[in-house]
Amino acid sequence: MNPGPLITLENAEQRVGLLPELGGSAAFWEVRREDRWCPIWRSYAPNPQRRTVANFPLLPWSNRLIGHGFEVDGKFYPVASNRPDEGLPMHGTAWMHAWSVFDQSASHVEMQLESRHADGAPWHYRARQLYWLEGNSLLMRLEVTHLGAVRMPYGLGFHPYILRNPAGPDVKLRFGAAGYWPGDKGVPADHYAALPADWDFNHLREIGQGNIDHNFHGCDGRMRMERPDIDLRLDWHTTEPTGLDSAILYRPAHGEWFCYEPVTHLTGAHARPGLPGLRLLEQGQSMALEVRQTLSRITS
Repeated sequence: MNPGPLITLENAEQRVGLLPELGGSAAFWEVRREDRWCPIWRSYAPNPQRRTVANFPLLPWSNRLIGHGFEVDGKFYPVASNRPDEGLPMHGTAWMHAWSVFDQSASHVEMQLESRHADGAPWHYRARQLYWLEGNSLLMRLEVTHLGAVRMPYGLGFHPYILRNPAGPDVKLRFGAAGYWPGDKGVPADHYAALPADWDFNHLREIGQGNIDHNFHGCDGRMRMERPDIDLRLDWHTTEPTGLDSAILYRPAHGEWFCYEPVTHLTGAHARPGLPGLRLLEQGQSMALEVRQTLSRITS
């Protein structure tokens, strides 16, 4: 997919680059430090084999869709694989399409997309996505409205690639969690209530090494990340839906970046009784995910 034109929002504290035509993705997010810009997320890079962006929307589901489809009201709806390097359908359909700019100013961009049974998928929806700079905060909002005549399950998420400092000192991380589902190649296995020390981030600590790709529950909608090499503290607050208690932490073994993903449902929820965390939307019904990230200095 052609990345299309880059839109840059910038103020005295930060700047973010957006590529609406490349799946409504972000190209970069940077913080100002004196006379230079320092990246917070990894930056977009053209790659014919694999898409490399800074952040992208997860819609109408997050992560892997187990079983290549789902059943609603006694009918099975097949969903085809959408990535050549993955056997299971991944991360929804919104990232596969060009979004259009609905509204724009010096401080915000609102994008929109209508997807009608794309590539044979059962969903027909309208989506809006907002990026808004407010001083030292970045607001991100993702909304979906179901347009089809038959009710369908929906889930939302964001997938940012947050940079680490491989030369050290490493980033520190905190987010509340009460339990987890360990992932086997991203697919959750059994649930555990006790968090092993290496996967417990209820208190701010270095992120550590080794692969993690787990779903966590009992989260409080907040995350703090500190990156000493650029004197950056990032405070994340998932403001909608209220009480969202799930998140995915993806810590690849390579140690270049990690992903903290607020998601509205458990990976593989389509294959579990009751579709846990997914919302069955009737025609005209909507749901939203909103995140506010605030930047400050560790030393201040």
